[in-house]
Amino acid sequence: MTIAPPVFVEPRTDPSEAALRAAIHDDLVASAIRRRTIPGERLIETAELVGYASDVNSPDVNEIVRARFGAGEAADAAIDATIALFAGRPFLWWVRADDEPADLSARLERRGVIFLDEIPGMAMVLTDLEPPHAAPAPPELEIRPVLDAPTMDAFHSVLIQGFPEDFADSTAEREVGASSRRVADESGYREPNGLPSRWIGTVDGRPVTTTRLHTAAGVAGIYAVVTADDARRRGYGEAITRHVLHAARDGGLRIGTLQASPAGRGVYERIGFRELCRFRLHEWRPAGVR
Repeated sequence: MTIAPPVFVEPRTDPSEAALRAAIHDDLVASAIRRRTIPGERLIETAELVGYASDVNSPDVNEIVRARFGAGEAADAAIDATIALFAGRPFLWWVRADDEPADLSARLERRGVIFLDEIPGMAMVLTDLEPPHAAPAPPELEIRPVLDAPTMDAFHSVLIQGFPEDFADSTAEREVGASSRRVADESGYREPNGLPSRWIGTVDGRPVTTTRLHTAAGVAGIYAVVTADDARRRGYGEAITRHVLHAARDGGLRIGTLQASPAGRGVYERIGFRELCRFRLHEWRPAGVR
């Protein structure tokens, strides 16, 4: 199925726990299945299944984000058919609490789709953000939006340091980078509401940290918070995340969402995020690439 470019979505305003949980789920889905112009890009969307597949050997561009297979042998057949969709390429499978069957995670493990970790789904109301002067960025860090091709190249150079496992080979790295640059150029480097999609932090001109903003679900979805290995534990990731959230709030968004890594959870809680759900993240990789 062809994937259309994103369109403007009215900002969500409901701060109830159920609404925030729905926002986390919806933004993860919208981000995973977004248009990337990757070779072989296709949307998987049925009553039972939602995901994104491509012809590139990277789990970042092959993933399942919702499954409703029911129970019994029919579910096993559906799981096997889904795995076959990726034709031996690495992929991620996000299992949420309301997916079916209830033991989906265990069934995936039995098929070699290994369990990686439990990932907290977190959200916050952006009016709860501290003002910038209350949590200032490190003075040496310069944060700016990514609005041209050279800065996009710098963004990608930091990104591949944070997620080297997403690029199974040099072709995957090249294709993912090229697709990101194409879409950024087509969109003017901005989300449909006009906010920049990507941000970069530099120290003495060197790119050290990144964040991607996603607004297709009417929230400030935070992704790709990456800091170069030798620049960590200096507050750069927290600073750029706060900066982007302030820009999102000033741009009219009211809710922020993200999926937290173990290393990042404490940072996000300090900013004001709280856990509202959990995902069980699974991954399949070809033999020899695990």
